Formats: sequence, C-alpha cells, structure tokens
Amino acid sequence: MKFKEIRGLYPVTPIVNFPVIQKKYISLCEMSEQDDILGRLRQTLGEQGMESFHILEELVPVEEQMEYFRYFEKLRKENTPFIRNDEVTVLFSPEESVERKKRSLSLLASIPDVGAYRSIETYHSSPLEPELANWSAMALVSSRIVLNSDLSGQQQIYISSGLGGHDKKLRFFALFTTKSRENLTGLQKEIVEREFRFQLEKADVEVEKIDIQDNYFTILMLFPFDIDVKSSLVAAINECNQYGDFLDPKYLFTNVKVLSENEIRQLLARTHS
Repeated sequence: MKFKEIRGLYPVTPIVNFPVIQKKYISLCEMSEQDDILGRLRQTLGEQGMESFHILEELVPVEEQMEYFRYFEKLRKENTPFIRNDEVTVLFSPEESVERKKRSLSLLASIPDVGAYRSIETYHSSPLEPELANWSAMALVSSRIVLNSDLSGQQQIYISSGLGGHDKKLRFFALFTTKSRENLTGLQKEIVEREFRFQLEKADVEVEKIDIQDNYFTILMLFPFDIDVKSSLVAAINECNQYGDFLDPKYLFTNVKVLSENEIRQLLARTHS
C-alpha cells in the first residue's frame, strides 16, 4: 500500500496531562491532598467516559514522560512534512542514530495511521536500541491516543504516572510503619498480611506485592478510579490495631516511584519522633 506525504502533524492535541500526584513525598502523611486529586480525576473520567483515558502500562519515570511531551510539541510547532514509509525505514535501520530514531518514533506517533502504530509496536517489542525502550513506550501510547481520538472524535486523556497502570487501573506504592518503629512480631506480620489483602481485594484492588520487613511494610497495588482506596487502607490499619495498636495511622502513598530499602530507612529515620 502506498502512502502520500504527510503534511504536518496530526492537528488534534493527542496528550492531555492530568496532574496525578507527580510529587515526591519526604514524610509520612495523611491522604487529604491525594484524595482531592483522585476525586477530580474520577469526576473528569465520569464526564468524558472511561474509554477516553489512557495510561502507560510500563514504568517510565515522569521526567522522561515530560521530555517526550516537550519533544512532541516541538515537532508539532515545526510542522515539517514527512513520508510515513521513509520514517519506518529510518526506525528499523541499524545505521541511523538514536536521536534520529527518536524523531521517527515521535513523527509516526503523530498521525492517525494503523500502519504507523504497528511499526512502533513492532519496534517497541524488541528495540534495536535499548536506550529507546522508554521512548518507544511513550510513542506507542501516544499513537494509540491519536488513533482513538481520530476514530471517536473525542478528546483523550493521558494520565501521567511514574508507576503506570494496567487494565484501567492505576498503580500506587504505599509504605506503612509501626507507631514506635519497633519491630513487628511474627503474629503481627501475619495480621498485616491477612487484613490488608482482605480489605483491598474486597474493594477490587489488585495487590501485586506485599513486602513486610522488620518495622515497616510496603504494598504495590492497582486500583480502579471509581473506588475510595483511602477507606480500604484505613480500615485495614484499624483492623490491625485491634490487636495491639501497633501501626502508625500515617503512611506514604505515591504513584511516582517505588522506594528502595535505603530510601525507606532514611525516610523512617527522619520521621521518627
């Protein structure tokens, strides 16, 4: 199939950034700010429909996502004509530079063209340049947004999150600790595992991982936008505290990154009163 020259980038703005907790937390906190942001997100999705939003399923740092958007906007303003098949050739050529392929990925992602989408998808499945894995992931979701926008005629919403999501659920990382920073007993660890899994799964929250250490534990979870995850977490804490009042009611809840053990230890040392 032959394709004519594409004169300029797709005129519909393909990305709408929704500011979902793009913030690093330096202390354990209550969820009031997160509640407000998630509440506004639920309202927006209720108005525009669940099918209008997109989220990256891979873990790409927010900074790299923003870099992609800035680059995409720069190309849009340049409005330079290009030929789709030429850009596909560049993308799969071992002779081309990483920078040139960044441009090809972004250009291909800018047009409502299934062939362009499939080319990006093929490249991303096994990038010739490993350093373009995140960039091609962004191009793939961007291309999907452009296609959906063209087919539906509706504005699409992209939710920027460092931890991504899956199947219309957003991924979050949560950190909990004991009140006095004393070590959890074997029985307390069992209680934590049982109560948090019960409360979260009851609310249709997918628990990907619970990691219980000496005086803290972390949970990596996926939850739908139409539930109040705070109530499930608070319920789990309260149930655990029926058995000795050992958990701190304050906790960290973020979609920016998964904290390392060293980062957690430093955080707990700063917040221990």
